[in-house]
Amino acid sequence: MNFAVIGHPIAHSFSPFLHQVNFTENNDGHRYSAIDVEPIDIKNIRGITRIHDLSGFNVTVPHKETIIPYLDYISDSARVIGAVNTVKIVDGKYTGYNTDVTGYKQSYSDAFGEDFKKVLILGAGGASKAVLSAHLSFGHDVTIAARRMESFKSFENKNFKIHIFGSEYESKFDVIVNATPLGLNGEDAFKSFNLEQVVHDDTIGMDLIYNSEITPFMSHFENNKNGLDMLIGQAMDAYEIWTDKKGNREVVRAAFIERENL
Repeated sequence: MNFAVIGHPIAHSFSPFLHQVNFTENNDGHRYSAIDVEPIDIKNIRGITRIHDLSGFNVTVPHKETIIPYLDYISDSARVIGAVNTVKIVDGKYTGYNTDVTGYKQSYSDAFGEDFKKVLILGAGGASKAVLSAHLSFGHDVTIAARRMESFKSFENKNFKIHIFGSEYESKFDVIVNATPLGLNGEDAFKSFNLEQVVHDDTIGMDLIYNSEITPFMSHFENNKNGLDMLIGQAMDAYEIWTDKKGNREVVRAAFIERENL
């Protein structure tokens, strides 16, 4: 079977490497490619998938929300978030899922458990919606910080507090999640969001950036974790949706670390 990731741009995606390692480990014989789909062409997604003979595909920026009208069905979790990152095609019917939520949820709970926490999420983009859904499922108290009120208009789930950057934080937090791109080029999201006054000694720092073992943001926390396990988790959850088989997370993780010299 053939699978792919669609996005624009797409050359930077690690998905083909992750899935191909897993396919090889499981002796599947499947193929996985990256397909550059410009925003204007998302309306042609069915034709694109037929050309490439796809049985399923992953969805990345900027299509996670705009693809929804072109699907036949959508999972409950994807509907709540308002975003899709995985699509399965069966008998010409397209079903959308969101494995960013399950990938993050398992990564966080494996490391830190599910006890009640006051959580601050930095950024109000697509990634923050998945993080929000995961923490709400744990029963956590969640605040999302962004620079503009307009950033929250696309949130389907409104069960969180809003913090606008530049105003005073109301409390300290037990968990702070960097769901922004700050850190990809060495920036420090901790300093950018002025977080010195809202952490305590045991505050957890979770960064969704995955191509650095310790990001500038993570360096401010004794308890920290990067986004690598979320990246691998969402990929392996997609694989299970497509094939009804478990992915080999440890082999994929080891291969990625070796490739990126982490």
